Amino acid sequence: MQSTANERVTTALGISGYGNDEHERLLRALAEQLKLPLLQIARGAELAQGTNDTSSYASITYTADMALRLIDSYLLSVELQAQPSLELEPVSVSATLQDTAHALSQLARQYDTELQINLKGKYQPVMAHRSSLESALMSLGYGFIESTAEGERKHTVVLGAHQSTKGLVVGAYGNQPAMSSEALKRGIALFGSAKQALPQLSGSAGAGVFIANSLLRSINAPLHVSKHNSLSGLAATLSPSRQLSLV
Repeated sequence: MQSTANERVTTALGISGYGNDEHERLLRALAEQLKLPLLQIARGAELAQGTNDTSSYASITYTADMALRLIDSYLLSVELQAQPSLELEPVSVSATLQDTAHALSQLARQYDTELQINLKGKYQPVMAHRSSLESALMSLGYGFIESTAEGERKHTVVLGAHQSTKGLVVGAYGNQPAMSSEALKRGIALFGSAKQALPQLSGSAGAGVFIANSLLRSINAPLHVSKHNSLSGLAATLSPSRQLSLV
């Protein structure tokens, strides 16, 4: 079974049109990123064994689940890039953000981070690949929440959307120092080879951000630096659906 799984990953990494090197760098960033949750699981298991504290088991389970979600998002990005084209469909941004916030709520509590949703108005669905958008926002939110461990002050992470002249801007924002477009480009060039490809955002490998970017690239909506209210962050610009929707 293990050899079959390895063969699948190797085959996925060898797809044409996206570059073996970039996929390998993303895999290295992911491996580096997973060190922290694996360490948390190991220490949590030791604590639970020593104290018989059942609450530790819940934390271990959630940490493992989030790590698996990150792995699944990476595998999805590899799978989608192997496809010549994706069939887009109308996707509700508000529902997707609500689902993402719900899934990330416990992670935010673990990092003592205030997680919010902010939508400026009501929007029609956007054209997207549902699984790509959901996984991208999950990975991006993971990256922003995980980065809040770097400082001592109370952090806020906002999953938000607002309208622009080019479409609906959807992303994750925080009260960390603003990132420049040049810093993002440099991080994209360095991820997988530098342990801190995005030092402005995180002291870790930042795999969640780069996995999100890979997923969003598959629907032609790569990450870019963005501002939402007074917060800075990273977002994708999506095209609204032209289809009529029933209310």
